[in-house]
Amino acid sequence: MVSIANLLLVLSASTTGVLVAIAGIITFIYAIRRHNYLIFLFSAMWLLYGIFWFIDAAAHYYYSSFLMSIAILPQLIGVPCIFIFIELSRKENVSSTKITALFIIEIALLYVNFLPGGRVIIPGYGVHNKGILRIFQVIFLLYFVLFYFLWSFQTWKKAPQELKRLTDLLLFGSILFSIVTASMYALGSFLKIFNSVGFFINGIGAFITVVVVLKEPKIIHILPFKAYRILMVDTNEGLTLFKYDWAKLGEVEENIFSTVLQSVGSILDEILKKGEVREIQMDRAVLLIQHDKEYPIASVLISTKSTKSLRFGLRMFYDQFISNYYTPGDDLHEVSKFEKAKSLIETIFDFVPEYRKKL
Repeated sequence: MVSIANLLLVLSASTTGVLVAIAGIITFIYAIRRHNYLIFLFSAMWLLYGIFWFIDAAAHYYYSSFLMSIAILPQLIGVPCIFIFIELSRKENVSSTKITALFIIEIALLYVNFLPGGRVIIPGYGVHNKGILRIFQVIFLLYFVLFYFLWSFQTWKKAPQELKRLTDLLLFGSILFSIVTASMYALGSFLKIFNSVGFFINGIGAFITVVVVLKEPKIIHILPFKAYRILMVDTNEGLTLFKYDWAKLGEVEENIFSTVLQSVGSILDEILKKGEVREIQMDRAVLLIQHDKEYPIASVLISTKSTKSLRFGLRMFYDQFISNYYTPGDDLHEVSKFEKAKSLIETIFDFVPEYRKKL
């Protein structure tokens, strides 16, 4: 006779597995199309988590301690993927302290996972982790979900008004996936029905998170930087050929930037001739510069910090701008012909969030 408790446990784990696997497949396809390595890490997490949930469901269905012991393996691989994804979405390197702490917890969990006596088979329910294994699982889960929640909270807090609705959903999904799931799992140590409830909530929270990120990929770039403006400049005369703003510059940045532009004709061109200048650091911002000695044009982008994605985008924008809109010998004073370059901004810099209010 089928037990209701076991059926609920298997059904909840399987449903979560399906939701998470779908999320992983969708994000994987997106990453391939966009050649986005960050989204590859994002998708790897969900795909591996999907495998974990399917094995977990099978372990409960067959009352198999062996299956339960190996279910944790894809989880231990998947969590570092999302961990690295979050770190790289914030900056260009991974905190050695944070990743080391994660690996220490994972190694300890892997060790106790295969110790005898960590699980008990409960007729009519399934396989239940107990004792030190359960404690280490809770520690592992809390460390991971706290890190995940803080990322979503900081993203929600710093999001521009135009993205607030989506980041509200991101935060809601994150709360379900992290805090609520961890709480349910902790309570499941005392009342097992909370385990099934936690499984359902985990899948729903994960799916909401993925849908939000796919709906607007700019969300993952809210924390690393704020891009203010990009210009194409005639280095001979300091003439602005094209300008696009993602945000209003503060008074300090505007004054500094105006000074730089006034000096472009007499200073910047000479600097560029002497070497490959790519960045000019300021107190509160950085100027990213792309220039080819063959052309009297420089591309300048002002942002709060330099990132690989911005540098790559700037280089691509410069090359396509020259290829599509500039011919040697052209009268650069006819700047109206460069207005069409806005379409390049929308395509190449589609990952850059816009801040319409003054920052």
